[in-house]
Amino acid sequence: MSLREPSAARGEEIIAPIRLRPSPPAGSRTAAGRRNRRWKIAAALLLAGLAAGGLWWSGHLSRHPVPAPLAADPAEAEPRPAAASPGAPAATQPLQPSAPPLPTEAVSSPPPAPQAAAAADAASPSPAAARSDHPEALRSPPPSQPAREGLPRANPRPADEEFRRRMAEGFAALNAGDPATAQAHFLKARSLRPEAPDTAEALAQTRNRLDAARIEAARQRALAAEQREDWAGALAAYEECLGVDPALQFARQGRERTAALVNLEQRVAFFVNQSGLLESDAQLAKAERLLQEVQAAAPVGARIGHAADKLGDLVRIAKTPVPVVISSDALTEVSVYRVGRLGRFSARELSLRPGTYTVVASRDGYRDERLELVVAPGPEPIRVTVVCKEKV
Repeated sequence: MSLREPSAARGEEIIAPIRLRPSPPAGSRTAAGRRNRRWKIAAALLLAGLAAGGLWWSGHLSRHPVPAPLAADPAEAEPRPAAASPGAPAATQPLQPSAPPLPTEAVSSPPPAPQAAAAADAASPSPAAARSDHPEALRSPPPSQPAREGLPRANPRPADEEFRRRMAEGFAALNAGDPATAQAHFLKARSLRPEAPDTAEALAQTRNRLDAARIEAARQRALAAEQREDWAGALAAYEECLGVDPALQFARQGRERTAALVNLEQRVAFFVNQSGLLESDAQLAKAERLLQEVQAAAPVGARIGHAADKLGDLVRIAKTPVPVVISSDALTEVSVYRVGRLGRFSARELSLRPGTYTVVASRDGYRDERLELVVAPGPEPIRVTVVCKEKV
């Protein structure tokens, strides 16, 4: 007899017995879920704190390099797996941190160092704060590179660059002999930095160059005017030189010389252009004295010399008497203005200087007669008759 059990009848299924695990109570499942959520929140806070600390530490190391950076403990950096809940498979258990959760204050980043504060101020939109804090950061050892990079941004000085460029171009123009262009550059530089002493000195040098150039140009004009005997033009040029520098000796001497020549030229021309003035004894005496001054002031140039020669001829003609014969009826009283009373006569010869004279004839019972006598220079005698003919 076989020990095997008789096989099941064909068509029948054999169902193996399955052991069922009893489900935990509902209250225990809710408590386990809350514990898992608390552990996950604590792990997230811990990781956030570690990340913030790592960022600060990396920035601190970039600003303060050390020979050998300290390595973090892997055991402290990585969370350890949490214990599995009863009845849960090991592969599905969540990782839990090995240490209790840190408070919020523990994971906050430490206060920044002075260099980091300076870098933060440089990135801020307030230039005044950056200018006030950056010098302290730059003076504190070791130097802060972010602060050095932020300082130029907080203190842009394009005016300084423009000032230096204008000054350089001004001196270049001054050395090239163009003081006018140099002065324009220096004036622009002074508008950028009015307090700079360099601009005042540069402008003083430029003014000296400009004055020297102006004096030389006026001196050349004066010499050219004297060459063509333009005494008035030469006098104006010398006065321009003295207007720039009153102590110029050559300009003083030139002004004195040309002023005297201008005076002589004008006085000679006055008599030459109005020769009738020489009929007056007083004006004739003035013309004679003027000719003596011209001779004493030699050399006066060809132009004044020619005018003086002409005046001398006029003076000689004015002084040369011309014979004048006056005829009458011996009954008429005759007088000649500028000569005197001649009386009654039939004919009388006079020697009169060239000019215009008035002859007056008078007789009792007759109307007076007046005659204008023009004495022109020449050797031939001038004849005139004067008689009172109209009774009253």
